Amino acid sequence: MREMLSGQPSWTSALGPYLAFVTGLLFTVIVASGSVARSGTIIGLVAVSLPALVAWLYIESTGWMGPEPACRVVRAVLMVIGLTCSLAGLVLTVWSFSPLGAFLMLVQLPVWYLVIGGVSFSRDEPDSGMDSGTT
Repeated sequence: MREMLSGQPSWTSALGPYLAFVTGLLFTVIVASGSVARSGTIIGLVAVSLPALVAWLYIESTGWMGPEPACRVVRAVLMVIGLTCSLAGLVLTVWSFSPLGAFLMLVQLPVWYLVIGGVSFSRDEPDSGMDSGTT
């Protein structure tokens, strides 16, 4: 709702689909555990990431405001645990089928991060309070 009012997307618009993807990955690895190498490790990593991702989604969607330093620390810890464990589980799943595919995925993550960051940087407008003609 907040992103509709401000016109800017928030984390909740990306976290919901990512949470559904991670849950689907968990169920897929559980069902196909006989054919996926290191399935116990993958299930463990993804199972650890799910509560952190759900809590992060809750914090972002409700606008939870606690004491300022504690709020930032909690959000950062949830973000690190959720994303690190889920991405490690995804990479291990891809690695069990194709090590080259996992390597290429790891190479592409920073490239896409830079591309998306560059596009968002180029879309930023200069501050409206600063005119180039005034001193």
